[in-house]
Amino acid sequence: MSTRVLVVDDDEHILRAMATSLKRAGFDVTTADDSVPAMNMSASFDIVVADFNMKSEATGADVVRHFKTLHGDNITCFVLSGEDNPELREACLAAGATDVLLKPVSPAELRRRLNE
Repeated sequence: MSTRVLVVDDDEHILRAMATSLKRAGFDVTTADDSVPAMNMSASFDIVVADFNMKSEATGADVVRHFKTLHGDNITCFVLSGEDNPELREACLAAGATDVLLKPVSPAELRRRLNE
């Protein structure tokens, strides 16, 4: 059974590129174009990759907190951010994220991190 990954980003091009790259690497990928639709999904995932800033008021840290509350240590979460901000990083890690990856993250780097 392949690893189930939820990718959440409100930038259509980034969302499509990440999904395509991860599918080619053998991941079972589901996408959401904003944090609220992602948090309304009833499917179970092994990994969540969420952009920090999206259209709705809910951030990537909120997405992480939501899925960690539901699945605890059974889910791994990464947050993507275009800014190298210590406070943002700390908020994401406190929410339960494994790491915060700086955008643009290369497809190879993303695959490597998800396979760790």
